[in-house]
Amino acid sequence: MNKWIIEFILYSVYMIFGAAWATTGSIMPQIMTDFNVNVAHAALMTNVILWAKIVGSVCTAILTAKIGARKSYLLGCLLIGCSTLIPFINNFTLLLVIRFFGGLGGAICLVSLVPTIAIFFDKKTASTLNSFNCTSNIIGTIFALTLAGYLSTLLGGWKNLLASYGAITLALGVLWFIFFKENLISNANQRKTLTQQQKFDEIKLAISNRYVWGMIVQYMGAMVMIIFMFTFLPLYYAKYAHLPADSYAHFSGTFNQVGILLGAIIGPLCKQKDYHYKSWLFGSSIVMAFTTFIMLFATNDILILLCSFLTGFIFATWFAFIFSIPKELIKNATNITITYAMSAFWFCTFIGATISSQIIAWSIDKTGGFSMGFTYVFTLMIISPIIAFFVFPKRNAKIKQTTILS
Repeated sequence: MNKWIIEFILYSVYMIFGAAWATTGSIMPQIMTDFNVNVAHAALMTNVILWAKIVGSVCTAILTAKIGARKSYLLGCLLIGCSTLIPFINNFTLLLVIRFFGGLGGAICLVSLVPTIAIFFDKKTASTLNSFNCTSNIIGTIFALTLAGYLSTLLGGWKNLLASYGAITLALGVLWFIFFKENLISNANQRKTLTQQQKFDEIKLAISNRYVWGMIVQYMGAMVMIIFMFTFLPLYYAKYAHLPADSYAHFSGTFNQVGILLGAIIGPLCKQKDYHYKSWLFGSSIVMAFTTFIMLFATNDILILLCSFLTGFIFATWFAFIFSIPKELIKNATNITITYAMSAFWFCTFIGATISSQIIAWSIDKTGGFSMGFTYVFTLMIISPIIAFFVFPKRNAKIKQTTILS
């Protein structure tokens, strides 16, 4: 019973975090008015979280190794819960500091998802839940985009709304601390005290593993594409595409999110059919590159919306495959090994996504259009799976690993 309560907490915390992150866009005009800042400064409310997640993705594995999963996740909830102080803040810099702390907490909770599921569930159930949990941020985003304005008015302002997200997270953190017990970890090896050399070997095993780097390279192109859809594509359709006034192309982001939700459901079913992860990721990447090309360069609304849906759908089928790799394929992997692996994964993908976003933004300013940005995204979509195909070990290859705990 406890493990399902833990799953509920994991899903809910990151759903609330996603809502808090996405709410910023809806309330940006109010932030600009209340603090007398321009768009660039107000956008820092969102960007500071991304930078915090880069830092937090590195810290999570170290924290978990030092103080354990129970306390490290609780710390993540407490950091997100700092937003309860926002109603008392009248300084924009302090507001950004609180958001940065929230981003650190969100990174801890994100990196902890896969390792925690690996503790409590068997491989089949874990792959399903890994896919399901990836929808938490999407649900939170849809919730925020739909209800943020209404809830802000209902609660007496945007500050109270952000504070309410923090209060809910603190309550979930308390539940976590009550129901998560370190002695519930089934693998007795994971309860042993590690020497300094063993800790170093755990880190080395995770960050030098070909499976982990295959995951990073495979995910990079698709992640940049997804971020591009929500960061730049609305601007393209609004000012650069020159589509008819009655065009529905601006709904492409919504169609993409619906596709992600449905793909996350179908993905585990595909995995249960025993498709090999390498074949599935490479084959689906080819199809997704094709749908992305049409989505970016088409002028017909139906084609744009259909391919936006299909791109999100295909991408989400990866979740069950790619996030199961650390538990299923890294030999002798403990919970700490999986945590280090996911820290490396998220750190590298966040760094790559941030750099790519800056490159795309620079290309738009430099050229006055999106052609170079489109070409960059499409090129990444092609190159990433090809490189990943060779980075991943050959099918049925035996990878020598060090047994850390023996």
